[in-house]
Amino acid sequence: MFLKKSSTTINGKRYHHYKIVESYRDGNKVKHRILFNVGTLTDEQAEQLRLALQVQSNPSLVIAKENDIVVTKSLSYLNVMILHQLWQQWNLERFFSEDRWVEALVINRCIDPTSKIRLQSWTANTILPAVIPALRTYDEYDVYRELGRLAKQEDDLQVFLYEQLKKRQRIHSEAFFYDITSSYFEGSRCVIAKLGYSRDHRPDREQIVIALMITPEGYPFYWRVLEGNTQDITTIEALVRDVRQRLGIERCTLVFDRGMVSADNLKTIEQQQLKYVSAMDKDEIRTTLLDKVMPDPATPEDWEQVVAMREFRPWDENEFLFYRPIVLGDSRYIVTFDVQRFLDQTKHRKHQMQNVEQSISQINESLRNAKKSRKSEVVEREVNQLIARKGLKKQAKVTIEPLSLTVATPKGNTRSVKSFQIKLEWLEDQIKNAARLDGLTCFITNLSMEEADDREVIEFYRRKNKVEETFHEIKSHLQLRPMHVTRTERVKAHVTVCMLANFLMNDMEVQLKAANHNCSLIDVLDDLQSCQLHRLEITTSGRKMLKVQEVSDQQKQWLQALQCGEVVQEKFKKQVLKKAEGWL
Repeated sequence: MFLKKSSTTINGKRYHHYKIVESYRDGNKVKHRILFNVGTLTDEQAEQLRLALQVQSNPSLVIAKENDIVVTKSLSYLNVMILHQLWQQWNLERFFSEDRWVEALVINRCIDPTSKIRLQSWTANTILPAVIPALRTYDEYDVYRELGRLAKQEDDLQVFLYEQLKKRQRIHSEAFFYDITSSYFEGSRCVIAKLGYSRDHRPDREQIVIALMITPEGYPFYWRVLEGNTQDITTIEALVRDVRQRLGIERCTLVFDRGMVSADNLKTIEQQQLKYVSAMDKDEIRTTLLDKVMPDPATPEDWEQVVAMREFRPWDENEFLFYRPIVLGDSRYIVTFDVQRFLDQTKHRKHQMQNVEQSISQINESLRNAKKSRKSEVVEREVNQLIARKGLKKQAKVTIEPLSLTVATPKGNTRSVKSFQIKLEWLEDQIKNAARLDGLTCFITNLSMEEADDREVIEFYRRKNKVEETFHEIKSHLQLRPMHVTRTERVKAHVTVCMLANFLMNDMEVQLKAANHNCSLIDVLDDLQSCQLHRLEITTSGRKMLKVQEVSDQQKQWLQALQCGEVVQEKFKKQVLKKAEGWL
């Protein structure tokens, strides 16, 4: 049944008439019969009548007043579906085939980190229960049981991730970056939480230590949760063993921080026929190379002559960085001189010395005006703490000299007060010795020149900051802390969830950059959040329907870059909506 328009011209004027017509078959011919003569209609009236006839013949069409259509529920769709697609692209649903909540835990970390106890309520406001039906039922201990299983799967998972990275050709270098960090606990005690060196500047809190290795592209594939008092230098032996035996990596270059360098560690790496790139701390530079590369300190006035005389080579035409290769015995070193850092460190030392002089002058003024006797050990401790805070403990000599004062009493009498004066002496030889290190960094490697030239070695270490960025991401956006679990296996599983979340987010970033999208990943996820699935209801009839919000042109570009375009295709959406209808 449809609306048919006929037109006639009378005396040069055009007239339109409408009829309601239905089709019928007469033998092999399709004919029309007129059901109603409607007469003349305006264009708006004709369109309204057409819609009414379509509703009559098509049950999926409805007519309702604008105010009668309301949104009764909205679910996160596009951001969740993209992460779900990435989860499947990396075959993680196959690895976690017996665990239904791990994917929800990971996606939650990426989008809106919440506590484990609130995970089910968060999941219910996303499309996840539609695509993972097992999430529709909930037992409050399910998540914790899966955390326990996840902790036991840690080793197998890391091997799986490494194999997937190789299979999908996401490893383009034999170099891997390794570092450790710490994360503290608030309140509840964990067995492996200990007081130790805090990278979070919270020495008052018990902590755990996390060791992490990533690819140059930023994918985490090896991590360990260790006791909070674990020292950096003690983690290398286990790393080398795992790299060789568990991950089966025959050839690689480990790039790690200077805090892990020791003769024993380097020997362990070499015994396994692995390569390394690291940096030496200041004490090692001083005892090993300083007399050779910088026997006398440079100054802001003569650094160019000093650098040239000490055989440093310019890194580029800007001449802000210079380097000098040195081979001593079987060891290969590359010393760099950073001009800006040299100037900054020289200026900083001078500024700190001035601050110490001013502070001691103020302390002496206070001591000269003392109304009560002072103790020499208290004064000495105060001054020593001041100098230590400024990093000048070895460059200063302090003498506490007694000072007798006569002070008037309120009754007009006088009394003797024992006070002191501080005499500060700068040790010029020590200052010059410290200044010799300004601007210097020394890299150490067992790579031959054929395997990596001097510039490549320096670039290896410079790119190590990728692992530091990973730690920052895990602690900030993914909210590694505060930890709402205290059992050792659950703490380890919580770290693993954060690592998997970082893995997916890094994959998104890699693919977006490959497509020349250099925007912030957090901004991308926030924008994807705007595309939701809505449940619409017509209040007059009680009829309900599901509708996915239209995507923007920008969102389409991101979907294409992430190879997830199918999630907004009509066929795919219909399948998802059908699953959602049985749940909502």
